[in-house]
Amino acid sequence: MGKPIHSFLRLFFLSWASLLLLGCHKDLDNQIETLKEDVSQLEQQISKLNESISTLSNLISALEKNDHIADISEFMDGSRQAYRITFTSGTSLVLHHGTNGVSPILGVRYNEEFEAYYWTIQMGPNGTPTWMTNSYGLRVRASGSVPHLKIEDGVWWFSLDDGATWNKCGWAPAQGESGTSIFTSVDTSDPYYVTFLLSDWIALKFPTQKAFDELEAQCQSVNDEIKTYTRMINGLDPNLFVKSVVQYQDGDVSGYRFTLENGKVLSIRNGFSSRDSVLLSAKEWTDGKYYWVFRNRSNEAYQWLRYQGEMICVTYPDVTPHIGIVDSLGTLYFTISYADGKTEMMRDAQGKAVAATGKIVPDFFTSADVSDMAEVVLTMADGTVIRLPRTREYYPSFVELSYGSTAVEPMKSYRYQLLAFTTDTLPGKEALPDFAAYQKASDTKLDAIAVDHGYVDDVYVAEYRTTVLENNLVAYDIIYDIRFSTGPSDTWDPTRKFRIALFLTWNSHSTMKVAEFDRLIPATSVRIPKSIQLKKGATGTLECTYAPLNTTDQVTWSSSDTKVATVSAKGLITAVGVGKCTITATMGKQFSTSTCTVTE
Repeated sequence: MGKPIHSFLRLFFLSWASLLLLGCHKDLDNQIETLKEDVSQLEQQISKLNESISTLSNLISALEKNDHIADISEFMDGSRQAYRITFTSGTSLVLHHGTNGVSPILGVRYNEEFEAYYWTIQMGPNGTPTWMTNSYGLRVRASGSVPHLKIEDGVWWFSLDDGATWNKCGWAPAQGESGTSIFTSVDTSDPYYVTFLLSDWIALKFPTQKAFDELEAQCQSVNDEIKTYTRMINGLDPNLFVKSVVQYQDGDVSGYRFTLENGKVLSIRNGFSSRDSVLLSAKEWTDGKYYWVFRNRSNEAYQWLRYQGEMICVTYPDVTPHIGIVDSLGTLYFTISYADGKTEMMRDAQGKAVAATGKIVPDFFTSADVSDMAEVVLTMADGTVIRLPRTREYYPSFVELSYGSTAVEPMKSYRYQLLAFTTDTLPGKEALPDFAAYQKASDTKLDAIAVDHGYVDDVYVAEYRTTVLENNLVAYDIIYDIRFSTGPSDTWDPTRKFRIALFLTWNSHSTMKVAEFDRLIPATSVRIPKSIQLKKGATGTLECTYAPLNTTDQVTWSSSDTKVATVSAKGLITAVGVGKCTITATMGKQFSTSTCTVTE
């Protein structure tokens, strides 16, 4: 600010010499003080003006770097209204309101050809803005250079190289009082955008981090729904079951929210209208396949969603488009990537980028029929119907397994009954009349597989019972009879159990229960002492030996005359009378026996 001050001092001394000639010493002192005060005020005003210009340059840099506003607070800096702006990068700026004067107004304007902001300059609020150019006649990027202003010899000058060289503005005389206005106003009423209005009525609109984060989260949610809808349209996901249906009303928007069994929530909107949302859907083309489409408003026609100029087919379920969000010079746009390709702007039929001024909303179905307790029927815009089964409130499950024997043996045609008791609950006011009707409605079945070198001969329903419960529910109890046979002895491993795996399935769900049987190892011999003497009331135990030692057979005991002697299950003999009787030890179905004579 040295040169502007020297210019005014030169004027000051000329004035002072003239006044000396007139000979008024007191008036001369007053004029000197006034001139000093004017120079000081002018210096301060130009300093504030250059400060505002620097702040504007930093704002443009943040705009071009896609830096979002994290926080903005208003405060008083002395007598000046000021704002402190904090960006997500951690940098912060302070800007002040100025007042319109007749100083040069530096501003910025966007050049579509080069997609960047450039400095402009105009004289006073009624002047015409022109591009600021350097010594080569080239426009000056607003994010690359910071102009500085000064007054010298009564003329405005600007520098683009920190004061190394100066360019005359060509406006005279220089009147800088009150000329510190760069920012006219700052609008923070919108939580998603902050708008800076410059003195030349150019508005800079910055998205907040809140806007970017929420749109990014919405895009991620839409991408999850795109995958779900893709598999739904192609009928490839057997696990898409409706867990719950909730009707909702949000202003003029009504519809249903479906919670799927995998936790995803889908929305079906009736009477949906929006002027600021991008609606995403799928539409059948002339080749009979479905392709992705979108529209900017509910009253507009759908446009084909394209990637690198090509329509994106829904029929290929493993490759789905990915919707994203990007900030371009303060405007948020929707993006699209496809098949692991590069990300590009989503564009409409005229090739213009689709601005993310609102949400992006899946809009696949026109109606939903939830009257059937067993399934939800969804209708697409072209009339295609998609049916999603409902998950049951109570699932079928095994109650218990019951079988008459706990051991089986090889190479025998013995067939044992294994009874599997299952129960289920279905919605309905009346019970289904028979098992065939129940199985059709519930899609429930029981499979039995022998997993240890055997085979299952037959599975059939032995008993079918129904009970009508409250809340329009009906309980079903089914008893299945499973008949099976064991394998040959050369596959027999006596150290392992023989197993049958039971699979109870419904709606592509399955639960398993395993029935286990010991492998029967028959006893080939059993031996007990041949005789024993006991007095009446006395007891004795017979030692029992058998072969093989790992037999699964159990010893059974019997007495030929219980009035003479009795025997317990563990071979304990009690003499109860006078006489003679025979105690017999028997093992297994081979009827291996041994006897002992008891006498008093």
